[in-house]
Amino acid sequence: MSTNSIYAAKREITGIQSRPNVIIAYGEDKREEALSLSDMLSREEINVISHRSGEPFDTGRISGDVHMMVIRDGGLVSPQFRLIEELRKMSDIPVLTVSDGCDEIYRTMALAKGADACMNADEFGKFEFKARVVSLLRRYIGAQNRVSGIISADGETLINGSISIDRRRREVFRGGSLIRMTAIEYGIVEYLMENCGAVCTVDDIYRRVWNETPYCVRKTVVEHIRRIRSKIEPDPHNPSYIKVVFGVGYKMERAVS
Repeated sequence: MSTNSIYAAKREITGIQSRPNVIIAYGEDKREEALSLSDMLSREEINVISHRSGEPFDTGRISGDVHMMVIRDGGLVSPQFRLIEELRKMSDIPVLTVSDGCDEIYRTMALAKGADACMNADEFGKFEFKARVVSLLRRYIGAQNRVSGIISADGETLINGSISIDRRRREVFRGGSLIRMTAIEYGIVEYLMENCGAVCTVDDIYRRVWNETPYCVRKTVVEHIRRIRSKIEPDPHNPSYIKVVFGVGYKMERAVS
């Protein structure tokens, strides 16, 4: 992609945020490389927030005005998969890794943890890097602008398309009609709605809803998801809300308004 093409793509995201905010996360041994990535993005009118591995996330900021994360790590020698896992518990912003020795095993593991794309630092090109960042930002910010609201002003109602939850009454509705659910089924739907658009692992679902340490729980969660789909999905065999993320878990798909 040429420099002019990058600038043309950037114009598509400036209508929402004149300066998108991107986190550059890194292990301590990759600080200099992270600074180089930061300089590249800063010159493209992108705000950069540095985050060193081991420091706590500013959860309020991530859930509000951060649009993407770039991770600079050492590949399988010193991966930053925990950062991806922590981020995915609170946000669905795109994640791009730039890693040493970014082979198939590393890419498979990073994508399974929730990364959106991976680049090999050994074959790094600055124009491709900037193009990938802009492309991920464009898709994410554009999607955010199209989706319907999820949480009401009072924080007690979750709404996603025709599905809504009254947290005070612990009730689920589809198209305004009450859906009868068990306490476990309600807990799963509420958890997926709270993390709408983000991937929730089977273990995370079990830990949150059952409040127990997960051990060989996949069949239990899968069966409850099957029952929930039969109640809320227009076509349970072709679900439009609760989507499986193979090998990881499930996510509540954001409804397009």
